[in-house]
Amino acid sequence: MTLSARPDAPKQAQLAQALAGKAEAELSTHAAPRSAWTRFEELLVGGLALAALLVCSYNVFVRYFVPRLTLEAADEVQVYLVIWSVFLALGWSRAADRHVRADLFVAMFAPGFRPSGQHFRRVARTRVRAVAAGYGTAVTWQTWSYGDVSTTSLRFPLWIYSAALPVGALLMAAAYAKRCLNLFGKKA
Repeated sequence: MTLSARPDAPKQAQLAQALAGKAEAELSTHAAPRSAWTRFEELLVGGLALAALLVCSYNVFVRYFVPRLTLEAADEVQVYLVIWSVFLALGWSRAADRHVRADLFVAMFAPGFRPSGQHFRRVARTRVRAVAAGYGTAVTWQTWSYGDVSTTSLRFPLWIYSAALPVGALLMAAAYAKRCLNLFGKKA
């Protein structure tokens, strides 16, 4: 049975056309010129992810060909680089409107209730960011005050690792605040 012979073919075609239109609109929205800060964030996040990939690739290569050159703390360094790149990308993804959100859930509301769903979503997002930033700051402070270090020979200060969460939450909150100010007609 071909697609055109199916009874729900017009509905499927309409859905495919709507999704293609949404994708095209999103791509054209994000093609706008980026600020120097956004370019810096992209370079920093990409650089950290690339560094993690290079450390991993190096360790895999030398493990098979020259085992004595294997880096003992490579796995630990990779984790730190990836964690920081992910949390630094939170602000960028929010500013670019590419973060994960509950649009599907809000779209299931009746049209009259959608604005309420949007407001609920904004309040919930703000609350989650505040909790994440507060908790992350408390954990970072605790690891700093106790002088916690990693158990490997690297003896890396764990407060630097823990600081990724509050920094990422604050970057995301700043991007969200800028977006909210723009909604009210002010330039941020």
